[in-house]
Amino acid sequence: MQRKDYKSYFKNVILPVFVYGAFTGLLVGTVVYFFKWMAEFLTEKSVEIYHFAQAHLWMIPVIIAGAVALAFVMYFLQRWAPETAGGGIPRAEGVLRGLLTFRWLRTAIAVIVNSWISFFAGLPLGSEGPSVLLGTSIGGGTCKLPLSHNSWDRYIMTGGACAGFAVATAAPVTGILFALEEAHKRFTPMIFLMAMSSVLFGVTASNLWTLAIGHAPAPLFALTNEAGEVVRLGAIMGEFAMSDIWIPLVLGVVIAAVACGYNLFVFVIGKVYDTKLKKIPQWARLVIVFVLTAVIGMLAFGNFQGTDALGGGGGLIVKLADANFSWKIIFVLLIIRFLMIAFSTGSGATGGVFIPMLSIGALLGALLGELFKVMGMNESLYSTVVMLSMCAFMGACTRAPLTALVFMVESTWSFSNLFYVAITVFISYFICEIVNVEPLYDVLLERMIHKQNHGKTHQILRMEFVVQDGAFAIGKAVRDILWPSNTKVSEIVASDHVKRMDDDGEKKIHVGDTLTIITQTFDETATRKELEEILGKQV
Repeated sequence: MQRKDYKSYFKNVILPVFVYGAFTGLLVGTVVYFFKWMAEFLTEKSVEIYHFAQAHLWMIPVIIAGAVALAFVMYFLQRWAPETAGGGIPRAEGVLRGLLTFRWLRTAIAVIVNSWISFFAGLPLGSEGPSVLLGTSIGGGTCKLPLSHNSWDRYIMTGGACAGFAVATAAPVTGILFALEEAHKRFTPMIFLMAMSSVLFGVTASNLWTLAIGHAPAPLFALTNEAGEVVRLGAIMGEFAMSDIWIPLVLGVVIAAVACGYNLFVFVIGKVYDTKLKKIPQWARLVIVFVLTAVIGMLAFGNFQGTDALGGGGGLIVKLADANFSWKIIFVLLIIRFLMIAFSTGSGATGGVFIPMLSIGALLGALLGELFKVMGMNESLYSTVVMLSMCAFMGACTRAPLTALVFMVESTWSFSNLFYVAITVFISYFICEIVNVEPLYDVLLERMIHKQNHGKTHQILRMEFVVQDGAFAIGKAVRDILWPSNTKVSEIVASDHVKRMDDDGEKKIHVGDTLTIITQTFDETATRKELEEILGKQV
């Protein structure tokens, strides 16, 4: 590479990535930190209110009326900002891939308020999905700054989404992987650099706010010992020996079966809502889910507390790892959360399914751990089975095995069982691939795309564009550019009329190149405009 190319690469790639990523990360880290802090506060208050109602039966009609009122508030906010309905991660992925559109400011405001409503009501939904969508929205606002080029929009929003995920989960490396394995499902240097820049500054901002307020940075899953000290779950996890190899093998098979069943169940519930229950208005769907959640929250018998079945599930995962439940209660909690998460997601309630999905995996692991103890497993491995099952279940449902592996390490800070984690994740992922059940987020995204484009006609177009002087694409490889969705560069003809095929996307684009582009679109005008922003205004 010539010296002038280095200068060009630094000016057109490295510097913008660093500046946009840093600014977006700092904003997202600050906003998501306080969003998450308020979410935890509201969740705690929700549990206190439900426990109070369990001891004071006169509160039952008040709780039910409150649930109905919260459902209507969410309904009207969703009318104002429909982008907040459903899971935050699928919506964010659709925006990042150019498949969905959204209004960043409305989405940011509504996703914050509606998510807080979900947490206060006790819906079994998490803050991680909304944090990703909130980060995407903040990135969308950053894109409007005067110095930002429109072609950087999806890169900046990708950085915001990753920073939101990293701050919400306290897992920065997983946040970076989110952009590559989940959001875009491909690796390019520009996406990687943008994700890394945003995540590093986002997590730094979050940690600085934590210290400024007087709290020590805490991991996502941790116990508090008798001395009041925070202890990572990795400290109580036992280590597998080679003689225990049967445990991850069995876990992998069972987790795959349940993950496939969970995905199919969520898909079926969504389809029922969109077809057979299509005439039921959105407000009624939300009221039903909110009231059902309230009823479960007020249940208490024996050692069972309905509040354990509600909320995102982070606290439940810690309790499971600490072996606080009998197998009967674990089974009941598994059934309730399995059903309620699917119903809540299908109803369009605002909230994430990432931590709730992990909680199902942890419940499954706890149930299997009880069985394995009867079969001779050392009791010290119980917590390990819970956490391993949690991450493998997530990897199988989303088809993101690398993310599952890294998240296991970051959430527990334990490296000793990585080989056995890999075995479990690989087996569960492999079986789900063979069965060919679609990944959870992909199907949820397809539902959103169908609703947005309902009634529109798609067309396949073949177009030619000449790269103009000063265009965004100059000096960048084809694979580095976030083209409009469903777009392929089929041929490049250089200014000297030499044709270049580019199946691997490694060819760099130069001034005067003629690109033959094939695209499938619902809006030809918008697609042409987006391509001209990348390749320059056509003469």
